[in-house]
Amino acid sequence: MTTPTTSPDLAAAEVAQRIRHGSNFLITGHRNPDGDALGSAIALQRLIRQMGKTSRIVVRDGFAKPLASIPGADEVVISDVLPPDYPKAYDALFTMECPEVHRTGYQVLPGPVVNIDHHLGNEMYGEINYLDIEAPSVGEMVLQLNRNHLKLPLDRDTATAIYVSLATDTGFFRYHNTTLRTFIAAEELVRAGAVPGDVSLWINESNSPGAIKLLGLCLTTLELHADGKVATAELPARFFAEAGATPEDTEGIVNYGRSIDTVLISALLKESDSGTRVSLRAKPGVDVQKVAAMFGGGGHKAASGCTVQLPLAEAKAKLLPLLAAAANEAE
Repeated sequence: MTTPTTSPDLAAAEVAQRIRHGSNFLITGHRNPDGDALGSAIALQRLIRQMGKTSRIVVRDGFAKPLASIPGADEVVISDVLPPDYPKAYDALFTMECPEVHRTGYQVLPGPVVNIDHHLGNEMYGEINYLDIEAPSVGEMVLQLNRNHLKLPLDRDTATAIYVSLATDTGFFRYHNTTLRTFIAAEELVRAGAVPGDVSLWINESNSPGAIKLLGLCLTTLELHADGKVATAELPARFFAEAGATPEDTEGIVNYGRSIDTVLISALLKESDSGTRVSLRAKPGVDVQKVAAMFGGGGHKAASGCTVQLPLAEAKAKLLPLLAAAANEAE
């Protein structure tokens, strides 16, 4: 586990200082951005602009259709490369929710990188590392940055972007990272104008037909292992064409295995050009982060991911004994 060299609040103060003393900033998040990566990036961009400064968001991959409803999502640039004037033209590049630098999908180093994250095992690769492993989401860390240091009025659209981050990373307040701190943040955001019902509608009830068909195909591959403690589902590349879906439509599929009463660990194995992408989810008391770390991945104890450099069937065979051991260790 990474130990921050400074407290989260001192690191946040350094971030605020960097923003005050600069004028032009770039923001990115991890590949295949989720609600936390995207919501926190948009919120930070809005705060920077509120200070009269310039900010752009660039991400390596597209994002799921439900996230397009976040105010400001239409300005996010999806690109294979960073702007050609990086790093010279920017006072900082903020990496949101990227515990490892390669998770951005870009060559960001050397450069003026500010690393904002809440994951175990963060590589502390930034000039400033604002790491808070107790934070329910990175968006909530942006809220803390503003509350304690920038002290800007929180408008409705900024509050909404942070609320998306907070709600999605806590499973709409169902996961064990839902703490008193989470609800204090949620109250502040609702008071500032975020509407929980609207956000829930966008995220939970705005899927494309292809996303639902893709879910159905993946569920046909669902298997239980280790006396029902481990669930796997598979996503061969052909499923995208069969369902009329896109890679962004995979969000949330892995959670269905975890919803089974006996299951402690759920794994979704996705065929890719680089091998097999693996998403892991676990119930409380089970650590899947250590399994992901064996393959160069990471995340949280209950939610991690990695890439296994093997075809899907071989990757599954290699993973199953490791996942079974992790599930049995928790008992």
